[in-house]
Amino acid sequence: MTRNIGANLGAFNAYLTMRGIKTLPLRIEQQCRNTRQVAYSLAERPRIERVHFPGSPNHPDHETARRLFSPDTSGEAMFGAMVSFEIKDAGREEVFTFLDRLKLVITATSLGDVHSLITYPAISSHRNLSPKHRQRLGIGDNLVRLSVRIESAADIVADLAQALEH
Repeated sequence: MTRNIGANLGAFNAYLTMRGIKTLPLRIEQQCRNTRQVAYSLAERPRIERVHFPGSPNHPDHETARRLFSPDTSGEAMFGAMVSFEIKDAGREEVFTFLDRLKLVITATSLGDVHSLITYPAISSHRNLSPKHRQRLGIGDNLVRLSVRIESAADIVADLAQALEH
């Protein structure tokens, strides 16, 4: 395609990129703050077996992440906007039911938007792996991956809670 039209960005796309880049640091800080709140809230839920978030002190790579990730403007370490969690005693059907009950968080096949998105790795990013191979990698049928964005952290937590409690 670049042979026919060149490798240049269209004018409107360039404008949108320039406009968006101005608020990128603010959005990243908000995403990181929200993710920290969501991860800590999930860890307190009885239906959650395990939360995978490098900002959690009990994460095996927490100290490495603390050393590598920059602090935000308040001095708090930013650990990214991704959190994975395992729903206790859940298989595919229970995970699908959980995903169907979400109202604010959007179920997606890939991650990257201004809205919080959630994926089910067993049928998205890791669908080509056998169940045994996924299990060896720690990707069970009860694992979901959440990309937290800039909505209110309380709203994200409330949406996850209502979907888990039904």
